[in-house]
Amino acid sequence: MYQKEEKFIKNILVKTYHKVIKKHTFDVMEKGYRDVVTTLDLKTEQYIIDHIKKEFPQDQIVSEEYHSLEQLQGRSWVIDPIDGTRNFANHSHVWCMQIAFVDQGKVQTSAIYIPIFKELYFASQKGAWCNQKPMHVDKVKTENAIVLYEHTDDSNHELKDISEIIISNLTDHIANVRSFGSIGVDYAAVACGQFHGVIFWKDSLWDYLPGSFLCEKAGGYVWETILNGKKIHTAFATKELKDTFEKTLKQIIDNK
Repeated sequence: MYQKEEKFIKNILVKTYHKVIKKHTFDVMEKGYRDVVTTLDLKTEQYIIDHIKKEFPQDQIVSEEYHSLEQLQGRSWVIDPIDGTRNFANHSHVWCMQIAFVDQGKVQTSAIYIPIFKELYFASQKGAWCNQKPMHVDKVKTENAIVLYEHTDDSNHELKDISEIIISNLTDHIANVRSFGSIGVDYAAVACGQFHGVIFWKDSLWDYLPGSFLCEKAGGYVWETILNGKKIHTAFATKELKDTFEKTLKQIIDNK
């Protein structure tokens, strides 16, 4: 049903990387509290939007830089041109590009591209793949799990304190916690079985839609809730790991 969209989404990120990011230098600008944007975030996003408008002129765009206030309406493309911009701006290789296509109220296909590894992660309603090879989450025992965690907004002190307690308590049940500084890289790492869970606090569609769909189609368990007015997005390799996180969170809230 969505063959044209799937073909487009498989090609656009790799094409954009070679046509835009590899060919240009960049400047870094302050964007907000402890947040930056580069000129390549802007060029990359515009390049993708231009190609979407050419192929699907009636579709809606929701994107980090130019269309961040738009809502999902009908057929929509959700774009994060460079996820992990702080890493990218510091010339670290731990960043990615990601995009999702939404129709009929749900994600139909998504892709994440990690240039340093030349890895294209792709998901549709039929499953998930990395460089065209089927992939699945790792059904690890909870005590051996490594969970990826991205810190919440430091300006929200109450939420920051709660999140640190949650992570501290969760480590009593799992092997360890890591942080890459790119939520798209986190999701891809869980979907392909390298790591076993991802937790982060953020409400932006472009941050979580591509990766959460990828993890779901790779056999993972996606779960979210709201704490102190902020969404917690998670994806876990096993139901046991998801249940452990939910139980940990409930105990902390009940003891507040």
